Amino acid sequence: MMGTSHAATGVLAGGAVAVLCGTDVLAALMCATVGAGAALLPDLDEPGSSAGRSLGRVTELASTGLRELSRRVYLRTATARELAAPKDGGHRYLTHTVPACLVFALVALGVALVPAGAALVVFAMSALGLGTVIRSWRSWGTARRRRRVALGTAAVFGACTLLVQGYGPAPWLIGLVVFAGTLTHVLGDWLTRSGVPLAWPFTVRGKRWWMLRSPVAFQTGRSRVEVGIRVGALIGFPVVLALGAPLPPVA
Repeated sequence: MMGTSHAATGVLAGGAVAVLCGTDVLAALMCATVGAGAALLPDLDEPGSSAGRSLGRVTELASTGLRELSRRVYLRTATARELAAPKDGGHRYLTHTVPACLVFALVALGVALVPAGAALVVFAMSALGLGTVIRSWRSWGTARRRRRVALGTAAVFGACTLLVQGYGPAPWLIGLVVFAGTLTHVLGDWLTRSGVPLAWPFTVRGKRWWMLRSPVAFQTGRSRVEVGIRVGALIGFPVVLALGAPLPPVA
């Protein structure tokens, strides 16, 4: 799916996880933006993706490294049947597996546990996710203005996590939301015709890197189904908040 679609589904996934964990509406909003950013992380294996271009040279270098790591892991773990006609092994391979989702979550948890780490994760994920979602909202003015809105909102969320004692998602919840967001990305790409190696690292019928896809797979960026998923996720999020998230306590 397109980056905006991934981010939109991440909004719903992050918000739903927060609501199920009993957070108030403001904390659920923060988790939703973290989920939006996390839902873009698997595409860090592609320097030209939204995630790969999000923080300039920093994410470009990270993307280049992840793509090379993915290629090496593919070559080392591919079966003889797969090596008979080897693939690139870069984009949509290692980072689009369930174990990779768990690694992303553990990294986020580890960062969130250090001083100011939770605020850093909230800011980075919120900026990435909101920037991608707002990019498609043309009515919000110029691209620069939309970028400022995303960065400003992310900065507020990060500052609240850092400065307001006891406020913001707990480290364990941040890790859980990042896992949900990245897994949402993988499942979203499973719905497309390109598929994902959902069974890795297990061997199925002589292959470890089967590109599994949904029986009703659609073409990325060219299907009304994807538009429906994106719009439905953005509409479903406030519904989830209204039905399940309590208001924050009044001091």
